[in-house]
Amino acid sequence: MACAPFRRLSRAAELAFSARTAKPGMGSRDVGKPETGGLGIGADDPVNGGQLFSVRSARVVALGRAAMAVFLVVSFLLSPSAEPGATRAVGLLMAGNLLWSLVLLGASRSQVFVYQMGRFAALLPAIDLVIYTAVLYLTGDAESPFFSPFVMLILAATIQWGSRGAVVMGLLTLGVFAPAGWQVFLVERSQQAMQVFVLRTGYVGVVSVMLVAFGRHVERVVEELARLSDPLAEEAPDAGPPIRECLRHALWVFGAERGMFLWEEADEPYATLATLTGARFDTRKLAPAGDDWIAPQAAESVFLHHPGSGSTVIRHGRSTVSGPRAPIAPALIAKAPFERALVIPASSRGLSGWVFVFDHNEPANEDLAVGAMVSAQVSVALERWESHRTRREAAAAEDRVRLARDLHDGVLQFLAGAGLQLDSLARLELPADGAERLATLREAVADEQRELRGFISTLRPTRAQAALPQRPLAEDLAQLAERLSRYWTIEVTAQVEPGDLNVSGRVGYDLSRIVREAVANAVRHGGARTVRVTAQAQGERLAIRIDDDGRGFAFEGEVAAEQLERSGEAPRSLHERVRALDGRLELRSSPRGASVMIDVPLRAA
Repeated sequence: MACAPFRRLSRAAELAFSARTAKPGMGSRDVGKPETGGLGIGADDPVNGGQLFSVRSARVVALGRAAMAVFLVVSFLLSPSAEPGATRAVGLLMAGNLLWSLVLLGASRSQVFVYQMGRFAALLPAIDLVIYTAVLYLTGDAESPFFSPFVMLILAATIQWGSRGAVVMGLLTLGVFAPAGWQVFLVERSQQAMQVFVLRTGYVGVVSVMLVAFGRHVERVVEELARLSDPLAEEAPDAGPPIRECLRHALWVFGAERGMFLWEEADEPYATLATLTGARFDTRKLAPAGDDWIAPQAAESVFLHHPGSGSTVIRHGRSTVSGPRAPIAPALIAKAPFERALVIPASSRGLSGWVFVFDHNEPANEDLAVGAMVSAQVSVALERWESHRTRREAAAAEDRVRLARDLHDGVLQFLAGAGLQLDSLARLELPADGAERLATLREAVADEQRELRGFISTLRPTRAQAALPQRPLAEDLAQLAERLSRYWTIEVTAQVEPGDLNVSGRVGYDLSRIVREAVANAVRHGGARTVRVTAQAQGERLAIRIDDDGRGFAFEGEVAAEQLERSGEAPRSLHERVRALDGRLELRSSPRGASVMIDVPLRAA
């Protein structure tokens, strides 16, 4: 029966869409209340403690009512006879309650009836309460054997009204049971009756409190899921990735006041840390850490971490498992201390990172499932931003091509024609002063032609890399090594054999990207301080080896990338680029460092 409130989740999301307003400060916005519908749905939104109305919950309650009525009748038939008048009255009440319950159970199969009864949802438990109270006082007051139906009423109220229903029905039960205590303590003074009264009163109180807590927990989860329907605001592609809105959305979903977003962009040496506290938003660059920012065992999963106790709970598939005691780098914790954190991974094609939600109220395992949804939302927002930027760049490139074509076919051809006319005039016999002016004008036209051709070449997109002329590999790698050394503040060296080796533009371009990626991985994940790049021609193929002095990979020994790819541990970007060159990639790892060995054809496919 506890699953019935969750059937209301889709309705909660729908209500959130209809009541959407602009986001104020974190944790301060109230979910709007829906209008009273024509289907008899209560006027209060379930996330605000109102009726958890659904056909399924009404049927569950009807089934419970009927089953309880049957057990009451059987128990009554087995009980010893009491006073004839009271026995007849109780029998009539039991029979009437059984008939009434069976009629409601049959009628609950009709959705129309359930919808109509939703208008009078409080009437049914009121009738039940009156019947069970009468039976209680007709069969022994505090010691009556027919006390258990009151617990069923509290459960049913929790299913239909959540925490509010548990509170109201628990108080009503205590209220109708209190006169029995007056009779026991002041009139009968029976020790056994007093003991039963105290135990039953405590039982009702404990059950009510626990069901109130359960109902509030369900309502909080429904509230978080309803907040998920709130869309992330779209920002202009040239305004940078929507980090602030993604972080604001995550904090809003979990009702938190403080959080941060750590992300890394492809081929960038520094990570970026954004923090949001209330309305204050700050960003700063972080130098590469000696260790991973997030432990590899938890980097791709949503997890809850409590540094004080060293406990970590990770979402693994559809279950939760224990994680490492310190999944977050100490250097990162020092940047933004917290008591507990919900960490949500997010990534796109050119950006990967983690959203941190700090110290939100009442953390629970269900937050991991909601966090997985937030992870998908944030990743989609980042992908959307990258797609918008790509489309804008493509449109700009098309405009540049059109402009270059117009200049080439228009102005440049006119200047070429003007130059020919000036050349023909120079062959005529002109005064010395006129010939000098004509030569000056011809030189000015030629200068303008050169300038315009250079401008047109910058407007046109670069040709396919394979079509570019061959270049000396040693010179290109030496320049790249020098730039990477300055970029990462490490020592990068390059050696090519033979020294005069030339490669095609496609191979040279991809090799430069491969070296960039390998160096970035060695510094970011291995803490390397020295990287050595060696390239050697072997017939029609080129062997490249990239060695570093870092901590190496998670394995030891030599393994082909295809084997690691199946386990998800291979450097995906490197493997894809090498495979596109029709090459092979192998990895070697030890505690003293790592080696990336690549074999590609000298002539690109």
